[in-house]
Amino acid sequence: MKTTNETFEPVIKLLEELKTKIDNVQSPKRYYRNKHLKMYFGLSDNTILSYRDKNLLPFTKIGDIYYYPIAEIESILVQNSNFDLMNNRFNQSA
Repeated sequence: MKTTNETFEPVIKLLEELKTKIDNVQSPKRYYRNKHLKMYFGLSDNTILSYRDKNLLPFTKIGDIYYYPIAEIESILVQNSNFDLMNNRFNQSA
């Protein structure tokens, strides 16, 4: 007959593995940085600076690092788009 430790040992090992995997999962990014804006949208350093100065680009500055909220950037793109993303067609009113 198995002891209690022998019975639960495989279960405990699996739970520990699961905990390790969960701990290693990164939360989704909520902010872009300058390098992301340059890479994803093809913006130059000067354009990013200009958009910040004109308050066209929402940002948060912590130390010397600028963070741009992804949700706000996506909202700006949708508001200024002439393409109706939901119906996959051009929006003639824009």
